[in-house]
Amino acid sequence: MAVTDISELRKKRKAKQTKNLIIKIFLVLLSCGIIVIGTLTREMWFPYIKSAMEGFSDNLSSEKNAADLAEGLFPIKVEGGMGYQLMNMDGALALLDDSRFHVYSADGKVMNESQHTFANPILCTAGGKALIYDEGGREFRLENKYKNIYTRSAEDVIYLAKLSRSDYAAVVTRSDKFLAMLKVYDNSGDPIFTYYSYDSRIINVTFTDGSTGCVVTVLTAENGRLMSKMIRFDFSDTEPKWVSTPVSTLALEVRFASDGGIIMIGDTMTVCFDGDGKQKCSYTYNDPLTDFDTNGGVTALITENTDLRRGDIFLFINSDCSSPASARIPENTGKVLTDGTDAYILGDGHIDVYSAEGAKKNSVMLEDDYDSFCKNGKYIYLLGYDSVNRIDYNG
Repeated sequence: MAVTDISELRKKRKAKQTKNLIIKIFLVLLSCGIIVIGTLTREMWFPYIKSAMEGFSDNLSSEKNAADLAEGLFPIKVEGGMGYQLMNMDGALALLDDSRFHVYSADGKVMNESQHTFANPILCTAGGKALIYDEGGREFRLENKYKNIYTRSAEDVIYLAKLSRSDYAAVVTRSDKFLAMLKVYDNSGDPIFTYYSYDSRIINVTFTDGSTGCVVTVLTAENGRLMSKMIRFDFSDTEPKWVSTPVSTLALEVRFASDGGIIMIGDTMTVCFDGDGKQKCSYTYNDPLTDFDTNGGVTALITENTDLRRGDIFLFINSDCSSPASARIPENTGKVLTDGTDAYILGDGHIDVYSAEGAKKNSVMLEDDYDSFCKNGKYIYLLGYDSVNRIDYNG
């Protein structure tokens, strides 16, 4: 049996401690020597380091521009916390919360304010008007920047409403008699057109230019699959002008494109049609769609792959979605907005700007995180939990 020599272990331990002390003293002396030499030769190397750091800082500032929040009447405080809605209203801002409707100027000045009693208020705007309706209720009202234009009550429960730039309101209801009914009201609140749907649910209404007609999108089922199709009406005739071929997707938005075509954004694919409802092209997503926006000229789609921890943005112009431009974006990217030329993506503490060709043009740093945003001319309005801030953005 081996016997441990305690005295020998103590000698080895002491020798190791002495060696470690010598190494520490050497490192201290070496550091002091480097500091002394660096101080004596500072004029030789410091200008080069300073120049490199300034260049690095310039590159960062060109990539990330810090945005200054507006002062004065901002931030606009919102009662009740998150859940309010903010939309453009012809240069002004329409804000709807749980109990009140507000209109603010671009600088945050109150232009109109009124109460409502809607249990589930929904806001939509077009031009200088705002349509407010009670989802699951019966009442709806049309507002301009300064006053209420009319208030009406639908025959049955409202589940969808849209507003045209000519101040026409499309109100979709359901009842025990039929699956859906569309009633269109003119700018005075008088009904001018009615369409009854007995076998399919109306999921979208898109007005034509001049509000002379509309495209009604309905949801049906074929062989266990959800199918979306469009029906084109003129308000002077109860018979449809055309009916499109059903598409195997749940239509989330239908919009007329700038070239006269029609864009249908679905949950699994985007499909483009010509003005007669004939399919032109389509694009199927490889990952789940998380957000989208289109103004008819530029369309932006955001998808996210949680397993690979990545996101993508896809962009196309007019009604040609066959080969969209794309770019990789951070995971958990929030809302996307489009204007006439670009797409704006809200991320964690920043807004990234992409061209319609998929090139990243700019990135604006924010002082805080926001849930959503709204662009109105040169201003971007940031929606926090219970307040709205504003920053300038001139591209």
